[in-house]
Amino acid sequence: MDLNATSSKKIPNAYEAFLKDQIDLKPLLASREKTADVNKTLNKYTGDFGYKQKRHLLNRVLVGYAERHMKDLDGLTLDQAIDLIFKPQVLGEPVNNYYHDFPPEEYKKKYLVDDVKPGEPFISKALSREERQGFVPEFAGMERVSAYDSWTYASIYSQPTSVAWRLFLFLHTLTPYKEDNVRTKALYYSLKLTFEGAWRNYKDYIYDVTLSDNMLYFLNLKFSKKEAPDENFAREVQELFTVGKRPFSKFTESDVKAAARLLVGWDSLGIENLTDEGFVTKNNYQENNHDTGDKQFSKFYGNRLIKGRTGPDGGKIELKEFYDMIFETEESAIYLSRRLVQFFVYPVLNDTVEENIIKPLAQVLRKNNFCLAETLKVLLKSEFFFAEEFYNAMIKSPMEYTMGMYKEFEISKGPVSVNNYNSFFTEDKSKIDPKNLDPVYISYNIFREVKHNAIGRQGYSLGSPPSVSGWQAYYQEPVYDLIWINSDSVKRRKEISESIARNGLYCGNQHQVRFDLLMILKKTKEPSNLNTFIRDLGKIILGVDISERVFIRIKRSILGDNFPDYYWSDAVNSFVNNPNKDNYNTLYNRIGQILVQLFDLNEIHVF
Repeated sequence: MDLNATSSKKIPNAYEAFLKDQIDLKPLLASREKTADVNKTLNKYTGDFGYKQKRHLLNRVLVGYAERHMKDLDGLTLDQAIDLIFKPQVLGEPVNNYYHDFPPEEYKKKYLVDDVKPGEPFISKALSREERQGFVPEFAGMERVSAYDSWTYASIYSQPTSVAWRLFLFLHTLTPYKEDNVRTKALYYSLKLTFEGAWRNYKDYIYDVTLSDNMLYFLNLKFSKKEAPDENFAREVQELFTVGKRPFSKFTESDVKAAARLLVGWDSLGIENLTDEGFVTKNNYQENNHDTGDKQFSKFYGNRLIKGRTGPDGGKIELKEFYDMIFETEESAIYLSRRLVQFFVYPVLNDTVEENIIKPLAQVLRKNNFCLAETLKVLLKSEFFFAEEFYNAMIKSPMEYTMGMYKEFEISKGPVSVNNYNSFFTEDKSKIDPKNLDPVYISYNIFREVKHNAIGRQGYSLGSPPSVSGWQAYYQEPVYDLIWINSDSVKRRKEISESIARNGLYCGNQHQVRFDLLMILKKTKEPSNLNTFIRDLGKIILGVDISERVFIRIKRSILGDNFPDYYWSDAVNSFVNNPNKDNYNTLYNRIGQILVQLFDLNEIHVF
């Protein structure tokens, strides 16, 4: 199926789709409460660290599991694995990968400037600001936005064995921003800020988030006036980003009003450039729009009085004192620790977990100066994290499901076909548009519309949260991640799996890219043995051994009731020894049939 043939900017709301299904939740919720009833601590895990434990760890620290990551942990202890997973990662920059669709002469005619060369970054390369008929500078460079989107998802797809992108997703769900503009500098600034945020002091991170372009627009702070302060950000920064609203947080409406007054006076940062040291920004603090009166906070904040300040740095001084006040509360560390546990271990909490895990983890967070990454290391090494009740107990988000599929089948590296005509063979290359053999162009087309299609149609898209609270699957009691499975999302997931198993993924200009047959065969120990091939492939894809009943059903679908096993062996050996068109199609169709049935199992949706 051509998942990129049409693009809709309307991202469906997964929670609304879930509610429409009217599922009987009682047995599900009872089962999940039982799963959450784990009496473990943050003490270091000292049990076996084999395939099952490594798979569980990788499931929770990656955005989509693939077997290549397991190889990176071969022979490592738990401490060594954590050291590898937390090795700092450099984000990089989006580059011109749209050059086939938008050649230099067209670019210069439209923007009155020379474009960057293919493969070169463009964030700091300005477009023409000249006003002329049919050209609006503010919304120029849509091909660069497509490049930004494709680069972002391709970066997640090609991630090393690192927690960096998973931490990015955690912060993006906790402090979501909305991509309401198409200015690539602002888009990239928010992404980079979030990508690096979990490795910093969270207090410093949230200060920068407050003044970021996308957040200033998203929560109306840019438009707040001292005569009538907008309370949107003032409320959400407390309720969603720092201290939470339950069960201990007791900030008041007067705190919201005081914070709104304190926060007045900020406009867009005005991102100027990107240097080796980071972004150069203009300080767009508007002193004449700042409320210089004192701000009184409630008992929850120790009856703190933040003195009103004047001068060009008055707003900065008050904002810093505001966050100092917030992070002095016990609830700030508890709330953040709770969100870490819910995202990386299990969303359903109880009193035992609050006492044994959340509160001790909050102390760890404080000792580590509110660095989320350092705190997460302690959680991931704990006996609580490795409790077997949590293995394959969460439902994959659209990101984990789709990226796991794409990564495991190395979909961007496979052979290209046109109109389902197999081009695996040299003599077929003449039927392929030459640009569709360019791996950069293949990647560009696969990933540029993942946002709105392959992943977006499941109800998730970076930069497009359904509300300021983010995605309901990460906070909506009592259903949480159950939201990801609904009648609509299951259909969308099946479209993805069917495309991978059969016709391939769309990669531009009516072309598809398929999984590589030799790559699939090499994943198993003995590919010519149908029995071990089915079991090995099932274990790789699902993470667990398939049942005997499932195995028999899949084997029967390949051989029927009357053909011996050597029919499979002959098909594999014939292709390996003589990969002509007939041998290729025979084996491709049979492996596709195996994959379709594996993808139909419930286990494909959990991690």
